[in-house]
Amino acid sequence: MSEELEIRMAQLSDSTDIYQLYQRVADDPQGIIRAKSEITTEYVQNFISNSMNTGLILVLTLNHQIIGEIHAYRYGIEALDHNLGDLTIVIHPRYQGKGYGKKLFEAFLNRIEQLFPDILRVELITREQNLKTRAFYSSLGFKEEGRMSNRIRNAEGHMETPLQMAWMNPDYRGN
Repeated sequence: MSEELEIRMAQLSDSTDIYQLYQRVADDPQGIIRAKSEITTEYVQNFISNSMNTGLILVLTLNHQIIGEIHAYRYGIEALDHNLGDLTIVIHPRYQGKGYGKKLFEAFLNRIEQLFPDILRVELITREQNLKTRAFYSSLGFKEEGRMSNRIRNAEGHMETPLQMAWMNPDYRGN
């Protein structure tokens, strides 16, 4: 049986499937910064709405099941309107390490270049000690720009240092 892989714009009707995906990814304390209890339907609906209104949100489906999601949106401040932030990507744990995340992220950045010529930067935060994730983001063209010592308290109560990273749109046509 051949696998049917699709990357498409998310729709409001995807919110339940995206919520379930985030719940599954949140089972791993190293997966995303938010605790599982913080993954609520309101949280998911909020980032879907923000991304649809001022940014971009894509889902990755395999045989019509959502196995990945990526989103980022504008901050809502005029001076920062050339940035997309709060970038989050999640891949179902069963499909991690198989290249699906890279395909989804590359499609996301390609669409930024095609659809958002006014966006100069896409920004994200990752944990400093997560060398694999840092290398992944670097392979996509993200550059490390700063660190915020002891900003994150992880699930075990230990402090972690996040890094700010940014990707610059080569097709930026801002003012």
